[in-house]
Amino acid sequence: MLLIVTGHVYGDPFHIFNSVSQPIYTKQLGVAFFVFITGWGLANETRQGLRVVYNRLFPVYFYGILFAVLLSLIYIVIGHDINESNYLPFFAGANVFFNNFPANPTTWYIGTYLHLLLFWYFFIRGRAIGKRHLAAAFLVENIIRCTLLALNKDFIAYMLLPNWLTIFLLGGYLYKKRDVVWNPKILWLVIIWVLVMVCWSSSFNSLSFDKTFPFRKLVFDDLWGALFQSLCISIVYVVNTLVVLEITRRLPQIRIVSFFARNTLIIFIAHMPIVYAFSYYIYAFIDAVWLEKMLLIFLLYVGLAIVSEFIQKSININYFSGRLLVVAQKTFLML
Repeated sequence: MLLIVTGHVYGDPFHIFNSVSQPIYTKQLGVAFFVFITGWGLANETRQGLRVVYNRLFPVYFYGILFAVLLSLIYIVIGHDINESNYLPFFAGANVFFNNFPANPTTWYIGTYLHLLLFWYFFIRGRAIGKRHLAAAFLVENIIRCTLLALNKDFIAYMLLPNWLTIFLLGGYLYKKRDVVWNPKILWLVIIWVLVMVCWSSSFNSLSFDKTFPFRKLVFDDLWGALFQSLCISIVYVVNTLVVLEITRRLPQIRIVSFFARNTLIIFIAHMPIVYAFSYYIYAFIDAVWLEKMLLIFLLYVGLAIVSEFIQKSININYFSGRLLVVAQKTFLML
């Protein structure tokens, strides 16, 4: 989540923060980590399948719709617009089939998250993920992504489930991975990772990436360029996720990590509207660019986490989840 927040504050495509993981933006590694963790967590589920999907979707939809309505009310007052695209992710994830993001761009992931859960439920629930599944996912992922990139449907290529298929199944493949004791030898992995990232970014920066979003296009923008770009995207997702997994599972458990983890959902949904609403005033108040950026990141990450903690203690989401489930069960029995 911190990667995503930082990436939205340092939005310049040519800023050093966004120049280390081409052809994706660095913040998108945060999404890759989310998808991997989702696959890992689902593979470790032992509860009934529909209950798993319901329990995971309810808080996302609850807070997502709550903030979408709140934004609509605010924009009706100040801009006479309801930001209707913010509701698309809640209609079966329809937003992923439009070649643009919602008005609140981070909520595009809600639609993709639904599709990930449904894919798990219907196709891979209870099944062991093997290397052949990963190979097939890698092939399908790149065929679909490459085709969409060649058709200039970059947003669809980014949001559609196949863009995340390999990294999602990788989480299921490595579901037995657990925390292990810190070993100083892991520092060699960190050093090698940094060196590889430096070489990767240096090489790709020389290929003259432009400012396109959500992926950075090469100068040779043709079918072969799209294929090369797609393969590089998959490689960046997989390699960085594997390295970060091996590093972080050796770190000690820290309470502050748990604090941010349980407040990630509200940070994720609410931080971009705050960027739109308040970044101008922060930038106008402070002259030093680095200081204003750091302050904004602090407010978006730490400040929103504190607000989220208060919201979650004030709203008993389990009550609403339980009541809706009871109503749904009664309705089903009546039918």
